[in-house]
Amino acid sequence: MNRSARRNQTKPRRGAVVVLVAVSLVTLFIFAALAVDVGYICALTAEQQNTADAGSLAGANMLQEGKHYNVDERVLRLVGENQKPQGYLSLDDQIVEVGIWNSRDREFIALDPADWDRAFAVRVRAARNQASLFFAGVIGITETDVWREAVAVGSKPCGGIWGLEGVVVPGNVITDSYNSTEGPFDITTAYDNGDICSGRQIDVRGSVDVNGDAMAGLGHYVDVRGAPIITGISSATLDGVPDPSMDFGDVAVNNDNGTIPMTDLGVDPFTGGNSIHINSFDNLTLAPGDYYLDSFIMASDAGLTLTGPTTFYVTGDLRVTGAALVNTTMDPNDFTILSSGEEVTILGTAEFYGQVLAPDAQVTIGGEADWYGAVIGETVKMHGNFNFHVDESVPFAKPWYDLPPPMLVH
Repeated sequence: MNRSARRNQTKPRRGAVVVLVAVSLVTLFIFAALAVDVGYICALTAEQQNTADAGSLAGANMLQEGKHYNVDERVLRLVGENQKPQGYLSLDDQIVEVGIWNSRDREFIALDPADWDRAFAVRVRAARNQASLFFAGVIGITETDVWREAVAVGSKPCGGIWGLEGVVVPGNVITDSYNSTEGPFDITTAYDNGDICSGRQIDVRGSVDVNGDAMAGLGHYVDVRGAPIITGISSATLDGVPDPSMDFGDVAVNNDNGTIPMTDLGVDPFTGGNSIHINSFDNLTLAPGDYYLDSFIMASDAGLTLTGPTTFYVTGDLRVTGAALVNTTMDPNDFTILSSGEEVTILGTAEFYGQVLAPDAQVTIGGEADWYGAVIGETVKMHGNFNFHVDESVPFAKPWYDLPPPMLVH
């Protein structure tokens, strides 16, 4: 074959290569353009997520500090300030909602402004709409909408009835609150701080009226069966609760055990060591003081009469079942039970005025007589038909922990 023929054969090949290169360049340009725009969209998305996170956390912090007034407007302004450096500001595209967080169903529930005093969660939808793209116009897309959402919750103080590892309410119980420094309890002036609190789950099984909050630990929930009435928050807000501190000091040596008298029937109440047992149909009257006890047991129909400020330091079990434990001052601040044991049971026949701190114990309270004061246990079971009137003046009714900072949950 001569040179002329060979040259004529190579011309079509060169033309095909040119077409192939041209098509490849267009394809590569499209992919490069899409890569640039996809990266840009990812950057916008990250910006909106940061804005939503910051806005919801700020709003939850406002609620935690009790600043409910116009919280949505203040968060909206903050969202706008965050978006200014992004070169975009359109508050009409942003959504701020105030409400509560249902941790069981992982659901945000918006509240009307009139109920924002119950709110502890904020949801923010940060958006950048009609953002212009760079090269996607070659495939007919010139702009896009980008939005991200976040929900943050703030903790609320809770006090009065505390089960660190859980609360069970199988009985017919009504809770409310008062302040004994203002006078005796009066139903007509009772407050709505009869809170039931837990670092874990709260199970409500009976006919219960909670004039206050029912707040479980974050990740847990208030499990309600029946038709209870809960006037405050019924959700989870606390992420981990530290055990309250309890120090017996030198009471094992310096105490008033030596002043403990015989019972009314002339029986020595000590059964060995520092353990006390009061028999049925007998009564023990104690002078004010600090008493260090290995255990304290009251049989059915027994009685204990306290005549002034008294503290029990108990290292073992404390059981009062069907007995009358009477604080004659009727001031919950005048009777304190500190227990490092594993059981505290007080199902009395007389109204109980006092406060109980037993962070390692299964605490069972109730019976047929009302309670006035506060209780903290590892677990708390409220059994029977009675009213629990939280005395807001006693130390154990007040939060002993610092509220954790707000946190993102969605």
